[in-house]
Order: sequence, then C-alpha cells, then structure tokens
Amino acid sequence: MFSRSALTGAALAVAVGLLLWGTPLGEPWENASYDYAYLFGSRAVTNQIVFIQMEDVGDETKRDLQQEREQHAALLQKLTRDGARLVVFDVFFQTSTVVQVDEKMAAAMRQNGHVVLMGIPTEDNRNSELAGGSIVQPYALFLNAAAGCGLGYVDAQTLQIVRRHWPFWKPGEGDFHSLGWVAAETYGVRVNPKIENQWLRFYGRNGPGERILYSRALAAADDFFRGKVVFIGGWPARPNDPGSGEPNNDKFSTPYTHWTGQAIGGIIIHATTFLNLVNGDWLRRQPAQIELLLLVVTGFLIGGGLRLLKPLRALLVAIGIFFVVMCAFVSWSYYTHYWFPWLVIAGGQLPFALAWAWTTRPRHVMFSYERFPGYTPVGDPVGEGAYGKVWLVRNTTGELQALKEIELTKFQDTEPYEREFRGIKSYKLISNQHLGLLHVDYVYRPDHAGYFFYVMELGDALNPSWEKSGGKFEPRDLGRACGQMEGRRMPPRECIRIGIKLLEALNFLHQAGLIHRDIKPANIIFVNGHPKLADVGLIREAPAYGQQATRVYTPGFDDPLGLGTKLADMYALAITLYISSTGNKEGSFPQLPTQVCDNPEFMRLNEIILRACQPVATDRYPSAAEMLAAFQALQAELNAGQTRPI
Repeated sequence: MFSRSALTGAALAVAVGLLLWGTPLGEPWENASYDYAYLFGSRAVTNQIVFIQMEDVGDETKRDLQQEREQHAALLQKLTRDGARLVVFDVFFQTSTVVQVDEKMAAAMRQNGHVVLMGIPTEDNRNSELAGGSIVQPYALFLNAAAGCGLGYVDAQTLQIVRRHWPFWKPGEGDFHSLGWVAAETYGVRVNPKIENQWLRFYGRNGPGERILYSRALAAADDFFRGKVVFIGGWPARPNDPGSGEPNNDKFSTPYTHWTGQAIGGIIIHATTFLNLVNGDWLRRQPAQIELLLLVVTGFLIGGGLRLLKPLRALLVAIGIFFVVMCAFVSWSYYTHYWFPWLVIAGGQLPFALAWAWTTRPRHVMFSYERFPGYTPVGDPVGEGAYGKVWLVRNTTGELQALKEIELTKFQDTEPYEREFRGIKSYKLISNQHLGLLHVDYVYRPDHAGYFFYVMELGDALNPSWEKSGGKFEPRDLGRACGQMEGRRMPPRECIRIGIKLLEALNFLHQAGLIHRDIKPANIIFVNGHPKLADVGLIREAPAYGQQATRVYTPGFDDPLGLGTKLADMYALAITLYISSTGNKEGSFPQLPTQVCDNPEFMRLNEIILRACQPVATDRYPSAAEMLAAFQALQAELNAGQTRPI
C-alpha cells in the first residue's frame, strides 16, 4: 500500500511524463529518444545502393552545364549498358544549355527508362499538402524523358537533424511526392498512399551503400552497376564540421552526428527514404492513447515505488530501471517497426521520482536528529492516533523498534498531557516484568518542547519479508491475524490460549494498580508469536473503588456499567475474544453465527465471555485473576477431553 507521500510522488511523476509527452517542453526528450536508439546498432541493408558523388553541385550559373550534361549523358549510357536497376538524380536541372547536348542527355534518359529526377517545392508550400502547381519542375525536355519526378526536400532545416519522411502528413495524397517515394514506385514498389507520420530508419553511420566519385564512376569496370540502385548528387564540402554552412545548403545531420561529428548530404536522406519504403521498415509511433496509458502506468509505479525505498536502494533501483527501459525500447525499435519516446520515462519521470524520494525522505532523517535523538525513522509514520504518531525507528545499534510521539498540541489543556506522561512513567517501571506486557525501553521528554516520546519493542510484521520487498511495515495484531483466518475467526482453543496469556498480563497490570483502558484486537500485538497488550499510552492508575476514570475506550468496547475500571478492562477483553472467536463485529455482541453454535468448545468459551459482560456487576468475574482461573480450567478440561455439552 502506498503512503500519502508515495501517492503524491506517483501523481507528480505521471504529470511530468504527460507534460514532456504532450507539450513542446518535452521535444528534446522525444528527439533524444529517437536519436540515441541508433547508438547501439542499426539494421543491415541488403539492397545494393551506390552513391555517385558530384564534385560541385552549387549554383548552376557558376558551372559549365554543357560539359556536365555531356558527362551525365555518358554516365547514363554506361549505367544502361551495365544494367543498373534505377538511377536517381538529386540534382535540379532547371535550365537548358546547347540543344544538341540536352537532347543527347534526354535520349540517354529515355534509353535507360528508369531515371528519376528532382523537383523543388515552392517556399510557401513546404509545410502544406502539395497540388499541381506547387513545385518548380525540371526542364521540360528532361521531365518528359524521365520515368518520374519527386520533390528533393527533407523534414529539417539545413544543418539540423532529419528524423522524418517528408512530407510527413499522408504523403501519398496530392499530385507530387518526395524523391524517395517516386524512386520506390519507379523501382516497382506499390506504396500504400494512406500511410502517414513515417520516421526514418537509418542504416548505419556511413549510410546505406558505397560512395564513389563521379570521375571514377565513368571509369568503373563493366557491369559494376549491374542490378544496383544509383543515386547521383552532391556531398558537403566540410562534412567534419556539421555546424558550418555550405554554398548549396545541402548539408544535414543525422542521429549519428551526435557521436561521429559527421554531416551528410540530402542524397543520403532521399536514399534512406527510398529504402524505408521499398523494405517497408520505416518507424512508426503507437497511437496516442497507448503511449499515454504507458506513461501513466510507469509514472505511477516509478513515482510511488521509489518513495518506498531507502535512498541508496532507490538510487540502485533507478539505475536498473533506466537500463531496463533503455534496452527494452531500443530493442523494440530495432526488432519492430515502432519506437517510443523512452527518455520521457528514463530521463524525465525517473529522475523526478528519484529526486522526490530523496527530498521527502531526508526530511524525516534530519527531523529525527533533533526530535528523536538516537533514533532514525524508517519511512513515514506507521500509525497516527488522537494524541500523536507511531514511527518505525532504528536505534543506534541498528535494531528496529516502535516509537510513539505524544504532542501537547493534541490536547485542549496540559492536564491530560501530563496524565499521559505520568501513566507511561508508571508503566515503564513494570513493563519488563511480565511477558504479556509490551516492553518500554526508553522515555524522553525535552524541557518545554511540547512533546515526549517513548520507545517500545517492535511487534511481528504481518508480512515477514516487507524489508526485502520494499513494502511498508504493518504489525501483526490480533485483528489482522483473525483477518487471515477462514471466516475471520480463530479456533476456540487458540482463543482460549490467547485469552490466558492476556489475562495473565492484565492481572499483573491490575495488581500493580494500573488499568489499560483501550483493549481491542488492534491493540494486541504479537511479539515472536506471543500476544501482548499494546498501545500503552492510555495506561493510568486505577481509580479508587466506586470512582471512574476519563472515558477513552473505543466505542463497542466500552463497559456500559462504568468507565475506566478494572471491570471495564475485563469487559473489553471479553468483547475482543468474542470478535476473534466469531468473526463478528463488536456491535453484534452477543449474537452468534450459526457456524459456531454446534461447536461445544466454542460454546464453553462463550460462557466465560458472557459472564464477563453481564449487565449486573455482581454477576461478573470480580477480578482478572478469577476470569483467568475460568480460562485455565476450561483449557484443562479441553486438554483432558472432558468438554461437557452446553
């Protein structure tokens, strides 16, 4: 069960995740999740790709276009002879040159039959759906000779990292598509026009194929290009300086640039888009509702779970969670077609949850040095009553104990507060003299501090492995012990055994001139399996004959004949045993469930319970000693097999 602080941490961790996921504030986490997935490897490319690097693809007015197009014609003729599968020009042929040269190049395109050219979108149409007049097309002679024309544009500004296909809204709509899309269709792939929001899957640090210079391509051996897809275009002049501009602005970064420091040309982006579409392995995001659900679940578990752990253990668990999340989602993107912004969890929710666990827990530790000298609280309070809190603490030797703090501000005046202190002082003197009493080891009251505390032995844990599992300590009291039994009731013989142990302790307490005043199942703690009277803060001196003490008994356990007397303690114990043996609530007394009425052992136990609760005082047991004697006689009777019928 999460504490209030843990639930707060869980809610805040969920809020952090949703904030990073759904607002521009989280864009760096999202982008880094995509980028750093490539740090651990990428899929191999089986397609044969060749990049032919042109030495200068700058402004056409500064180049010898006639000579360049003569070379293009010669290269196309070689590619045709070699049997290249596809030729893609990442070069914009906007103007004409000498008619004979242009016609020669156009003829080479027609002869090849698989040439895709590049167009460019207009400035005002790069972020909207594309229609017929929204691009600047190549020179008409070349456009008519080519097999297709695609838009040479990518989803990023110059020098920035490219992460998605462009255009990223249903790119199959409209009259024009991206260069990679048209190349894939020319290659023979039928691309589904309904796909959208495609994220690039990159193929390694050096791109998806081999790169050769244009001059070497013309001199390559026969059949070198057979069956290959050829992309022709430029390359950055300064790829080792990804932050510097280029004359033609055809320079971009990829996720690999983070650790290689290398920029690439747009031709790599177009080829990667082409391969994604041909192989069907582009990356997608899950529907928004699935990602939201995942962030809610992880935020709740991480934010609440780390708060339950000690600082060092929380740190180690957080480190483990980071690597598990990273490996899980990186592997997921590698082996499937989906990726998830995992750093929203590992880099957002997780650090916040760890910080919350640390900043809220040390408050208790520092608080203990001043308020509980020699004792360090373990987590939040394990209980809180009308007058103070109960803490699980560790003493200077490392032993776990229970500490109860009583605060003056909880009382309307000082007299009840002083009476509480006198009662615990009196009880401490005898607490270690009987096995059935909860031992008080230490009482501390600083002068004029407005509080005091006392330290007791710790009861058994309801869950013995609570520390290992990182759970919360819960004491094993009689109420919780019954809750684990069938029908929420204990066998009669066990109730008799417990009754004897408690009456021995109660009789000792009464003989010492003290009364308990709050006996109930929750205030009977098992220590090493032995039942003990706990919650000793209300113990005080027994009133004189005919007098009553202040009313503090829990409703349902208060004696209708009189409050704060020894008979009232015995009445409350009898009701406690009634609850434990029947599974009923205290308000049901003296009704009996039908399941126990045929049990002679229970009916004999019920006789004793009924006598201790008689409406006339003279009909009751006059003392705890006589009630104890009745229990002991019943136990002996049962052990001898002489149970008489009722």
